[in-house]
Amino acid sequence: MESSAVLGGLQPNFPLCPSRNPSSTPLLRPFSTSHSSPSLSVKLQKQLPLASYQAASPSPFRRYSTLSNTFVNETSELADIEWDSLGFAFLATDYMYVMKCAQGENFSKGELQRFGNIELSPSAGVLNYGQGLFEGMKAYRKQDGNILLFRPEENALRMRLGAERMCMPSPSVEQFVEAVKAT
Repeated sequence: MESSAVLGGLQPNFPLCPSRNPSSTPLLRPFSTSHSSPSLSVKLQKQLPLASYQAASPSPFRRYSTLSNTFVNETSELADIEWDSLGFAFLATDYMYVMKCAQGENFSKGELQRFGNIELSPSAGVLNYGQGLFEGMKAYRKQDGNILLFRPEENALRMRLGAERMCMPSPSVEQFVEAVKAT
């Protein structure tokens, strides 16, 4: 049985589901409990909000990762995001990050793909038994144009704990953060 993890935009969602497509991509390192906050770089893709959320004043944080706009290739467009009103609702995007995992193995190195349908077996646990995980993340744009993510490693660890409770595989902390960087 194979599972997939999909991230759409800055607010990742991880539907983990069986798939019949074998993945031949190399595996990354297993889970690490490192709590470092590496500097992250990403150029956001064009995004269209589905729902509007008026956030109160931005929350001050102690730990964050910084994103600059230098990661993705030069042909990418900057996202047209209203950073002052960015909420926690789903935000539709043109791209998604996809990773695969076979039963008893680690997640493969993922890749950024155009947003689209994913292959899902009719017998997927997420459909028949409600087995699924979602881990959201908030992003802020600074005055200098860099993007801040609030504790992405903590989100990754929380997702790993949820996956363990649900007896599901999960990507490593590094894979999670790399997927967020790519989206």
